[in-house]
Amino acid sequence: MDDRKATQEYDRYKSKGEARIAGFLKERQIPFQYEYPLAIKDRDQVRIWYPDFRLPDYSLIIEYFGMNRNPTYNDQIAHKIRTYQEAGVAGIYLWESSFNGDWQAGLLGRIRQVQESRLHRISILESNLKDRIPVGMIRHTG
Repeated sequence: MDDRKATQEYDRYKSKGEARIAGFLKERQIPFQYEYPLAIKDRDQVRIWYPDFRLPDYSLIIEYFGMNRNPTYNDQIAHKIRTYQEAGVAGIYLWESSFNGDWQAGLLGRIRQVQESRLHRISILESNLKDRIPVGMIRHTG
């Protein structure tokens, strides 16, 4: 998506960066929900957070952090990422600098990495399961 189209999308989103991300997801026909409520445990309390993007088909979120020059904001970013990770929420985190170069390919690559990581964990579980089932009990279907 070029910057002109991103500017047209700007009014719907809180930042130009979010508009660029949304435009790209729409362009690639990747379904998303903007600021979809998510219950998360933070500091021993359940709170409702609103990640920038939820990708339901991929069971992950995308957060865009656009104010990178503020030290207080950087502490908040670190806390937010840590909290998502502790809750088991798969996330992709983007900053202003994420838009350098071919950011679209980078974003798709990161989505792929999350999915491949999940598949790898499933493969390990399947392998462990096969090791525990007696061979005579495994049926093959064709």
